[in-house]
Amino acid sequence: MIRGLIEGVLRFRLATLIASAAAIVFGLWAWIDIRKEAYSDIADTQVRLIAKFPGKAAVEVEERVTIPIERVLNAIPKVAVRRSRTINGLVVFQFVFEDGTDDYFARTRLLERVRDADIPAEIQPSLGPMSSPVGEIFRYVVETKANHTSMELRTIQDWVIMPKMLGIPGIADVVTFGGLPKQYHVVTTPDKLVRYRLTVGDVIAAIQRNNLNTGGNLLLQGEQGFPIRSLGAIREPRHIENIVVKTENGVPVFIRDLGSVEVSHPIPSGVLGYTIQNDQEGLIDVDSSVQGLVAIRRWGDPNIMGDRIRAKVKEINENYLPDGVQMRTTYDRTDLVNYTLRTIGKTLVEGVVVVSLVLIFFIGSVKASMVVVATIPFAMLFAFLLMDITGIPASLLSLGAIDFGIIVDGAVVMVENIMRRYRDASPIDKKKGIIRFTVDSASEVGTEIIFSILIIVLAYLPIFSFERIEGRLFKPMAFTISFAILGALIFSMTAIPVMMSYIYRNYFESPNPGPIEWHNPFYEWLERKYERMIEWLVERSKRVVTVCFSVVGTLLVLGGLSLGTEFLPEMDEGGFNLRIFFPVGISLPESRKFIPRIRQLIYKNEQVNVVLSQLGRNDDGTDPLPPNRLEVLVGLKDYNDWKEKITKTELLLRMRNDLEAGLPGARVSFSQPIMDNLSEAIMGTIADLAVFVSGNDLKVMRKIATEILDIVKEMKGASEYGIEQEADSPQLTVRIDREAAARYGINVSDIQQMVEAAIGMQRIDTLYEGPSDIPPKTPARFGIVVRFSKDYRTSQRAIENMPIISPKGERIPLSEVAKVTLEDGPTMIFRQEGRRTVTVRTNIRGRDQGGFVAELRKIVQKKVKLPEGYEVRYGGQYENLSRVGTRLAMVIPLTIAIIFGVLYLLYKNLKYVYVALACIPLSLVGGIYALLMRGYYFNVSGGVGFISLFGIATMAGVLFVSRTNHLLHDDDEISVKEAVKKAAVIQLRPMLMTMLLALLGLIPATLASGVGSDVQRPLATVIVGGLFSALFLVLTVLPSLYLILVGEREYSKLKKTKEQPLEPFSYLDQLSLEEYEDESETSQNFEPKSESKKSSSVKAKKGKSAGGSSGKKPKKK
Repeated sequence: MIRGLIEGVLRFRLATLIASAAAIVFGLWAWIDIRKEAYSDIADTQVRLIAKFPGKAAVEVEERVTIPIERVLNAIPKVAVRRSRTINGLVVFQFVFEDGTDDYFARTRLLERVRDADIPAEIQPSLGPMSSPVGEIFRYVVETKANHTSMELRTIQDWVIMPKMLGIPGIADVVTFGGLPKQYHVVTTPDKLVRYRLTVGDVIAAIQRNNLNTGGNLLLQGEQGFPIRSLGAIREPRHIENIVVKTENGVPVFIRDLGSVEVSHPIPSGVLGYTIQNDQEGLIDVDSSVQGLVAIRRWGDPNIMGDRIRAKVKEINENYLPDGVQMRTTYDRTDLVNYTLRTIGKTLVEGVVVVSLVLIFFIGSVKASMVVVATIPFAMLFAFLLMDITGIPASLLSLGAIDFGIIVDGAVVMVENIMRRYRDASPIDKKKGIIRFTVDSASEVGTEIIFSILIIVLAYLPIFSFERIEGRLFKPMAFTISFAILGALIFSMTAIPVMMSYIYRNYFESPNPGPIEWHNPFYEWLERKYERMIEWLVERSKRVVTVCFSVVGTLLVLGGLSLGTEFLPEMDEGGFNLRIFFPVGISLPESRKFIPRIRQLIYKNEQVNVVLSQLGRNDDGTDPLPPNRLEVLVGLKDYNDWKEKITKTELLLRMRNDLEAGLPGARVSFSQPIMDNLSEAIMGTIADLAVFVSGNDLKVMRKIATEILDIVKEMKGASEYGIEQEADSPQLTVRIDREAAARYGINVSDIQQMVEAAIGMQRIDTLYEGPSDIPPKTPARFGIVVRFSKDYRTSQRAIENMPIISPKGERIPLSEVAKVTLEDGPTMIFRQEGRRTVTVRTNIRGRDQGGFVAELRKIVQKKVKLPEGYEVRYGGQYENLSRVGTRLAMVIPLTIAIIFGVLYLLYKNLKYVYVALACIPLSLVGGIYALLMRGYYFNVSGGVGFISLFGIATMAGVLFVSRTNHLLHDDDEISVKEAVKKAAVIQLRPMLMTMLLALLGLIPATLASGVGSDVQRPLATVIVGGLFSALFLVLTVLPSLYLILVGEREYSKLKKTKEQPLEPFSYLDQLSLEEYEDESETSQNFEPKSESKKSSSVKAKKGKSAGGSSGKKPKKK
């Protein structure tokens, strides 16, 4: 089959080259079309459900909204994780679905079930946007140079900018942060209401009754019908002022009699500020502004969407904004994509250069080296074509770990063998013609190449079995490498024999061709030294093998015990997120006083180019954070532009020290923007380790969590630790005395309405404004609020003295019918899988995650006593690490067993399989100690490196065993010992080339330090270290191991089967040598001349040795 393939491509050489060129063209088109990302979307399918219950405390929201919705949604199928966060006036549910769940299926099931929830009628739960945690690709601020107020900027954002941004195809959502939403407030006082014997409910009802448009069906006149409209909706503030609330003795009481109508805003939930350097305007520092966060739909192309967004921003700035207002970009994911692609491109170019130099040095021919190098663009473009077809994006994770040395391994073996056969060809061989001789030469190694490549691909089976985040991280890489290796195999088995037959035709046909390669004195010296060393080692085979595997086994045990574990290395995204935790209970106005100083402390570092501060939460509730949490997005200049030569880690340490010194009592933590969102969405926390304490009583759970936190604080490596949920904070509680209220004839609803609306400023209706000459110059809708003036709602005493009108017209203080007290209550309630949960979080620095958690488990089990009904669970990054470890422990042995089966299929002899697989431990030791020397832990990236290493190392064993078997098969008189020595020397060049190419091709990735290189380094380090040890140990120990395991007994078995050819005869082999002598000038002719000649050639073939089928000279009898 393999020989038939090679015959076919050499028979149709031009067609083969045209087909290769067509594949290259399609690959180029695929590269243009393929989706390009910095980091692939590795999040699970998830849906957020948001329910707002304005003005209600967290406990009230949990009782009346969270639990009822939670119960009806427990029946949703394919849900892996259920979480909810409840804060004052808001609950956000997060449902994480199993792998492969369709987004629309998940969203539809939620909407179907949530309608059955027994919740207050005014609550309308809504789904979050169909984006993903990595979907936020663009941020902008609305900036003014003309003294526009924060309210005006927010109005422009809501009614001019946002509708146009949402109109961009592919946009999932635009989230607004900061600014003051415009409202119309009807400001009254209890005294005026008492004077007119009115309640807050009367005022609200009057406004709602007078803000309606209705219709009167049709007015028919002749042949026409005219719709009848009754327009009564409020259009401007004076309409509100003129609303009649009641009539007393024929005199109307208007809203204006009860108070005033003011343009105002709700209590802010978040504050946005920024500091940025502008080349034209200098330093811009804004304390209060409006931000838009643009999220694209899941699976959208960030590059295409980035182009659309930037074009729309330019259009809006030029055509739709008032003078002095503009949109300024503060974050653009395209910058990260471009930077990452530059990092990948730089690493790949360096790899190509290294591979080319190694090839030229060892092959000794520029022409032959370029034939091998041509494999790289073909393989990559072939991979791009399949990636585009299968929907795999080009990203750091899919392209960053490609090793060109591995890709060209098969091509190196093919070219080196063909060149060696050309060089050693006898006059009789040359009479066959270059076509047939190339068929023989290529077929000789074809089987080994195919099986070696198959083993490398099989080695990636554990990666294809990965689930969830690790699967989406590394499956694209495994597919991409497999595609590239498949492309390289196709090129090696088709185009390379054709190219070699064209390039070396004159050399082959020349009677005195001269050397085929340049004289390499270094390699000749190395070969002589190696030959003498092999002589010495083979004579002492048992001692060599015993000592080697004893030392390797000891080193593996010691290294494995010393190697720590973690899930993933921290990925560098260029900029970073900074989180600051102020003391619990602090108000938004108080905490915002510190923000300018924080931005100043950060921006004073010359490496920073933008600082964006977000205090509190956004308006849509997708980020339910209390007012004591500050998030700061810090953008950094290109690392090459840093004047001060420090690392990013050193910069973060300096910032931490400055911030902690300037903010006593505040806690500071650092993270990456994309991974921050991913971790929180997937695991419920951004920390390396989360200890979840579940139960019912928040006080008991917090006591347990505090005990665990005290243990964590004392442990080596713990950093940025704390309890995720805030401690209880004071709450003003109005506890209604139903009996006292009943004595005065006052309904509970009257008291609740006053607290909710007049004090809490609940929105009660909407005012529709048409286009006007002032911003936003477009139709807009604004809330109407009824509230008491500030003097009546700024202190506990004022609220206690707030008068209520009884049905008899009596003025009753609130304190007569309710008890107003300050009580501690939870500000956030976190629930997971239907149970309240308190989370202890910590990052781990300078220590491996696995060892840290093992120690913590032991101490917690010993010191922390759990009451009945309470449990402790360990999550965060460690949860992913545990899942991956369990999966690898099952799949890697299975994969080795499959490789074992493939090798047995190739050799039909277990001893040969053992020799080939012995390369795995010989390479494993180098990979482990490479990680230890660089201070890395074993993580998923390193594990993928070991998996790749297994395939590459086994390939080296396959080539050596196959070469030795060929020598034994082709020579009657050679002994096993001599065959082993000869095979080792013959394989020195291809072995050095294949291993050095794979090793050196990844050295740029090992040393890379740019944005996006963090995932590459552990993987590349493992392969480089493993191949370094394998390069030495395989070349020195494998010949001795073969000699011990095979021995003369196996050799005698092999001799009995010598009459059987290694490859089935093709009809080229059935042509007599004499026919080829007659056809030497037209050696490409594949057609037999007659049936009689064919039959005579079969008889001639019987006189040849079995080696003739593989291109060897016939032996003399």
